[in-house]
Amino acid sequence: MDRRLIEAAHKGDVHQLQNLIKDDPFLMKAVALSSGETLLHIACMAGNLSFAKEVLNLSKEFARELSHDGFSPLHIAAANGDIEIVKEILRTDRSLCMVKGKERRIPLHYAVIKGRIQVIKELLSGCEDSIREVTARGETSLHLAVKNNQFEAFKSLAVYLKTNNREDILNKKDARGNTILHLAVSRKQYDANTNILSLFWQDGLEEIYYALPQTR
Repeated sequence: MDRRLIEAAHKGDVHQLQNLIKDDPFLMKAVALSSGETLLHIACMAGNLSFAKEVLNLSKEFARELSHDGFSPLHIAAANGDIEIVKEILRTDRSLCMVKGKERRIPLHYAVIKGRIQVIKELLSGCEDSIREVTARGETSLHLAVKNNQFEAFKSLAVYLKTNNREDILNKKDARGNTILHLAVSRKQYDANTNILSLFWQDGLEEIYYALPQTR
């Protein structure tokens, strides 16, 4: 393993990268094999846009690689809310939105969990079908928003579904048979700050609430 290349990725030193691979064109792949992470994973974790761009130019296939923890570079950038790196990866291939990692989660799921609103919009723009993807536990993006108290992310998703006539997704149940309304009601009983339900009455979403199976 060449520590100089890994250090370059952490620092975002594109010049060092170019010099090192000039001497050994296979060095980037050797690092990936030995560490379980590619240079693109490291650049995304460090938020180094220029370095990420250079790696993508040299080896686009790294964008699909999963780390030993089950994350693609786009999973990492989405969770970090790094919108510019997200855009750069999507320019390589929009289908990267659908890469499944740990627990079958896609990048959108991590953006929702962390409440990264701009990233959520970018990912949905890149691949509309990503809104239908569920985790290994049967959770939609809306389930994840409720479970992680990401109220603005929930509202953004609800508005998106209404705008694109996909309200049917709101009725989906997770592996335990819970709809998002079941989760919201249950959490409201134990957490006074949980106000997911009130969001249905903001931005004209009342009809979405009444389209849901009621918990009576």
